[in-house]
Amino acid sequence: MKLAILCTMVKRFGRKGFYNSQEIGLARALTAMGHTVVIYKGTNDKRQVEDVRLEDGLIVHYMFMPYLGAHGYIDPARMDRDFDGMLCFSDQQIFLPHVVRFCRENGIVFVPYVGTTYSLYVNTFRGDVMNFVFAHTTLPLYRKMPVLAKTDAAKKELEALGVPLENITVSPVGIDASVLKKDFLHEDRAALRREFGFETDDVILCNVARLDHDKRTLELLQLFNTVRGRKKFRLLIVGEGELRPAVDEKIAEYGLGDEVRILDRVPYQDMWKVYTMSDYYLNLSRTEIFGMAIMEAVYYHTSVAAIRAIGPSLTLKGKKGHLLCDSDEEIIDWILGPYPDERDLAESAEKMIREFSWERTASAFLDLIKKPRG
Repeated sequence: MKLAILCTMVKRFGRKGFYNSQEIGLARALTAMGHTVVIYKGTNDKRQVEDVRLEDGLIVHYMFMPYLGAHGYIDPARMDRDFDGMLCFSDQQIFLPHVVRFCRENGIVFVPYVGTTYSLYVNTFRGDVMNFVFAHTTLPLYRKMPVLAKTDAAKKELEALGVPLENITVSPVGIDASVLKKDFLHEDRAALRREFGFETDDVILCNVARLDHDKRTLELLQLFNTVRGRKKFRLLIVGEGELRPAVDEKIAEYGLGDEVRILDRVPYQDMWKVYTMSDYYLNLSRTEIFGMAIMEAVYYHTSVAAIRAIGPSLTLKGKKGHLLCDSDEEIIDWILGPYPDERDLAESAEKMIREFSWERTASAFLDLIKKPRG
């Protein structure tokens, strides 16, 4: 079959060269099953516009899309009309009705893939407006079609919003193992630390996320200030965002200039170095939808301490050497305690790859395409 994957989320989701891309991971699983896949990926940066053929039967069109916030608008005239099915990383995207109409007119089965139905801007005017618009545009469509949900929590959200339970299939995000470094355990960890300006005996805490209130970047600095000196802790943050000025001010206020390093971005081909040289990965977000960086940290045997949220509650379940926390204080206790056994970290890494494979979601998508329509 000829299949399409649409991602109209612009800005950071799946930004080329910096992430273990969800849409590409799913596409690779589908092409391995013998299908042809075309990805339409939105961007708000005209410098990123290009067509990339990743392998036989798989092409990505990085397309500039007009946008409102993170919501991109694609002109259907730019898409092929002979697809058998289209999966859309849709969440709360408001510019979907015209895409659904396009699919119906051309006999294409449209399948939304949903991680959340609510704006991440909680209790704000911006968030309230986006929730209102979503409720009057995209949500009515979800109520009339089969929907793939990334988590049980997303399933409950959809059901509470009136999507028939029988229309919802839960299929978690996968991790694309083909782009992960296989022999990282043989790398010189001390040399990696020197490359990033750290010392061999440092206890490195890392975080890969936007610098914003949702990711609780300022709270991370406060946590670090609490534990500094208890061990030879150092903090590496990879990310950029609206809080950067406030972050710099907080680092100066606490006097952390020699102990905290911030990198705006690291090319994805080098991200393995960040995880491999680090001792702990910390995630303080209370609204983490999935957390691909958490999954990658587990793969690279980096002990994860994450605040309980939708994503970590699923991905860290049953993973030895990692901790799902209900408070920042639990994270502090974890990193001050003894380091987890390497055998536990290795076992959890293998378990992550087994449990979160894109083949499951690819199969669920194909089942919905083949399902007779009433």
